[in-house]
Amino acid sequence: MKLLASIFLLFTSYLASAQASPACEVFTSVASSDAWLAKVRGLPLKQQVAALRQRMACDTNVRGYVLATSVCYTCLSADGQRAYSAQQAQRRQAEAADPRPRGVVLFCMVDDQVFRAGSTVDFQRLVTKSSVKQISLLESAAAVAICGSQASEGAVLITTKKFRPATASAQR
Repeated sequence: MKLLASIFLLFTSYLASAQASPACEVFTSVASSDAWLAKVRGLPLKQQVAALRQRMACDTNVRGYVLATSVCYTCLSADGQRAYSAQQAQRRQAEAADPRPRGVVLFCMVDDQVFRAGSTVDFQRLVTKSSVKQISLLESAAAVAICGSQASEGAVLITTKKFRPATASAQR
């Protein structure tokens, strides 16, 4: 009976927290995402954590922009051209069927581990107000300089209190 009561309390607290969360904002441009990052940077650490947890949960419902890959179409064999054209048609079809709005999705690293928008359960478990030691919020240009083109829409680098970087001797 105690187990059922515990499960009920956990479930109702989950529902209450889900209802209390603000509506998700879709950032349609890198400039609007950079402005959000600048605003969050001015908050105290615990509020930054709460804002990032909300943003990661919201980014799950957004289709990020996909960087175009360069392919020399004329360099492909006839079979390669047909396969490439079929793949592009499938990609366009899948994008047309995706009901999520298109927007800017942050690149996020926690303790040198990359988290995509779809991995929010792991992110929410790992990043709590009491576990975060440091947060670096990087706007688009700085993010590209540090993390590469995958972070062209902005990046969040989080270090938790449990993180122990590898030593130079262990990396050899």
